[in-house]
Amino acid sequence: MIVRWLALFIAIGLLFDAEAEASNRRVALVIGNASYANAPPLGSPVNDAEDIAAGLAGLGFDVDLRKNTTLDDLRVGLVAFTEKSAAADIAVFYFAGYSAAAGVGSYLIPVDARLATPQSASAETVPLGAVTAAAGRARRLGLVILDAMRENPFPAIPNGRSSSSSLTSAGSAPIRNTLVFFPAEPGRTAEEGEGRNSPFAAALLKYLPQADLEINFVFRNVRDEVRQATHRKQTPYMYGQLSKDKIYLHPVKQVVQDDTAVMQHCDNAVAGLADLRGHADQGETRDDTKAAGAVAACAEAVKRWPGVDRLHYQLGRSLFAMREYGGAVASYKAASELGNARALYELGLMYENGNGVEKDPARSRFYYEMAAEKKIAPALVSLGLQQERGIGATSDPAKAYALYQRAAELGDATAINRMGELAEKGLGARRDLKLARALYQRGAAMGGLEALVNLARCNANGIGGRRDLAEARRLLAKAAQAGSTDARRILAHIEESKPK
Repeated sequence: MIVRWLALFIAIGLLFDAEAEASNRRVALVIGNASYANAPPLGSPVNDAEDIAAGLAGLGFDVDLRKNTTLDDLRVGLVAFTEKSAAADIAVFYFAGYSAAAGVGSYLIPVDARLATPQSASAETVPLGAVTAAAGRARRLGLVILDAMRENPFPAIPNGRSSSSSLTSAGSAPIRNTLVFFPAEPGRTAEEGEGRNSPFAAALLKYLPQADLEINFVFRNVRDEVRQATHRKQTPYMYGQLSKDKIYLHPVKQVVQDDTAVMQHCDNAVAGLADLRGHADQGETRDDTKAAGAVAACAEAVKRWPGVDRLHYQLGRSLFAMREYGGAVASYKAASELGNARALYELGLMYENGNGVEKDPARSRFYYEMAAEKKIAPALVSLGLQQERGIGATSDPAKAYALYQRAAELGDATAINRMGELAEKGLGARRDLKLARALYQRGAAMGGLEALVNLARCNANGIGGRRDLAEARRLLAKAAQAGSTDARRILAHIEESKPK
């Protein structure tokens, strides 16, 4: 069962690329809940649902509009929507009302919900995972828009459930060609607005009918519109994966010159840069000429192909190398909105370290979770470190060990080393010195510098096996040559300690 809650939105009727035929089938389920029996009534959701439904119908969608739905109504509508989606090219689900939680595992609340206890959530609500799975049955695109990130009126259902459990919840992983659009970033609430529509719905209605807008630019325009309307208090956020195909609200014929050399130039320029992520503020020597060249190459590539997530990600890397952190954050966000999972991890790092943004452990954790769900091993390691150290959650070495284990299965040497350290200390797992040494050996064989140093320590002190000082020195020398500052420091201390 999905545990965390976040209000999501996706009510845009989309058409496919230039070759899409007018006969493509598009279906939508649009729900507006305002008259809650056990919570304060809402002003705009019914208006929003009516207007969104009309907009989608104008784009050729087969729309099922439901207002003030009970749990039974919501379930019945979702069953019908699931069946229709399987035979559709595009399926859109839009929900305006209350939701609970603050993560990718939100729950939609029907108007008859009581939610008197935390245990009642699963029986009285509909999990976002079920909605996402239903929309994801569509052949080309599933869209879920939830205009529901309002203040939680049900105190028995907290907004801050443990986020780590959502990583293993059924249905929480992104489905290919399925997008979810949130009205605000994690930890924020959506504004109700003073007019007929919420700021988010108003922006959707403005850009929904515009021709010649690729879907990613529809989302970006909506985001910018909402930020301006709410004086930057609210920033919509997109989550999901799309294929490389361009998707338009209206059929358009666009001719794009196939000049892959420009893309390749960007990729090659970034590949030539040193990985400065871990040394951003340590004053190490860097080649600004190479970094500037990479920025120029990738900026040109992004200009030509604004819908290619990899190019935004590469531009973010090159800007980071230049220590243009604000630009790097913007590029990583653009890449993540286009479905780039690695960019989500980089955003988590930037919020953790305060590069270009204020340090924000909760925001960092959110991005790590999103990347981890897409099997980005370093994100799992970062979540494990937060769990182990009690950053943004209660310290729990056992959960940290499980996260490291998942990353290790993906081939991450750092995760294997962390498993070894916990096994050596008996934290989160049974104390097992032989296992710890074996894990260090495995991580070292994969090129992990920390594992090399730990393996050298085991040889030097006879931990988990025989003592071998010569092998310890060899391992330290190897690690130092590969760039380990710890190994260099230890070797220098050994030299200083020798009798004169």
